[in-house]
Amino acid sequence: MIKQGTSAETEESVRQEAEVYRALQTTAFAKSMPPFLAYEEERGVLVTGYVVGETPRELYTAESSRRVSAAVGIGAALARLHRIESDCGLPPKQPPPILRCGYPTVDSIEFHSPASLEVIRLIQSSDTLMSLLDTVRAQWVPEAMSHNDLRGDNIIIRASGEPIFVDWEMGGPADRRWDVAGLLAERLVWWLTDPDCWVPWANETSSKSPNEAAVTGMRAIKEFAHAFLGGYVVNYAGALDLSRAKLPGLMTWCAARLLQFALEYTHQRTGPQVTSRQLLQVAANIHLNPGMAARTFFGLALDDDD
Repeated sequence: MIKQGTSAETEESVRQEAEVYRALQTTAFAKSMPPFLAYEEERGVLVTGYVVGETPRELYTAESSRRVSAAVGIGAALARLHRIESDCGLPPKQPPPILRCGYPTVDSIEFHSPASLEVIRLIQSSDTLMSLLDTVRAQWVPEAMSHNDLRGDNIIIRASGEPIFVDWEMGGPADRRWDVAGLLAERLVWWLTDPDCWVPWANETSSKSPNEAAVTGMRAIKEFAHAFLGGYVVNYAGALDLSRAKLPGLMTWCAARLLQFALEYTHQRTGPQVTSRQLLQVAANIHLNPGMAARTFFGLALDDDD
């Protein structure tokens, strides 16, 4: 796999990614990322091993045993990353820009689409959403080596079941809750945007109504949450005890990641999609009722500060 920047911005991104590969290649996590082969600084070319496999989204409709195995593996691999004790010479990462989107600067909105600006306006008009972003930003502690942009598209599951994390341009010491929350929140996005769950079937031979499909999708979210967090906690804390994983306010962090997804859905659009508005509302509901959200969406019984 070869990456090369085509602008000053992308050249810097590739350089940063090369630094992360160099830093992590001698750690216990190295087996969960593509092999680092070379970085040619003059031309800004990064070369890594090519990974063959499926993304978690491609496994979304696979049989339950494969989905569970993949989720456990992802959790275990992420725990190995977060257990790295040093910063490996990488600078700590600042809170993601989404956490400051309620206070935009001229520079930060220059390249936003009209739809993105409308979503930012909706966030600014909501005391709940502004409180959500302020809360997560204030809690940000760059204490663990992190991917910092973890989502299904950045994970490849090999035929052996081993997860490989890719696209490391944002990697470095960050708050590990951002990684964990990203994968949980993404499952809600998949569910909300799955037409099988919400669009009535015109085909009378269909065996499932939209409501039934939505219930099935909710079960899949809970299945993933238990398998993923089980793999993470067992490998992070030594036992399946979420309180020992020390992920305070995890549901609030999931809500913040939903706002990020909501904003991303508006790129290159003139008006916010219904999906973006739905994600804003779900994020607000989670922030206001984190315990209920943990039970309803993920089948988890968490203390208020977990």
